Amino acid sequence: MPETLTAELMAALELGDAAVDIPRLARIARIAAATSGNDDDAAATAFIAGYAAGLAEGTGQAGFDRAHRASLFGIERLLGRAVAEDAERNRPAR
Repeated sequence: MPETLTAELMAALELGDAAVDIPRLARIARIAAATSGNDDDAAATAFIAGYAAGLAEGTGQAGFDRAHRASLFGIERLLGRAVAEDAERNRPAR
């Protein structure tokens, strides 16, 4: 019996032994929601990360592990830029 909802979902969707970095994905999703101020962006970010990895694997561009890491890295890079821009806009004038 799976120990977590995530493990249960992975089994139900027959995703086998796919090595999903859940803590990293969850952190990215929280940052996306905090950056945009919209909680829905957490779910959308997680979906987009998985979709991008699945598409890359399905089209033969990369194996799942590599595609998953690349999708998370790409989102982190975009969010990092968004966080930096937001901090710059909200920095007090000197």
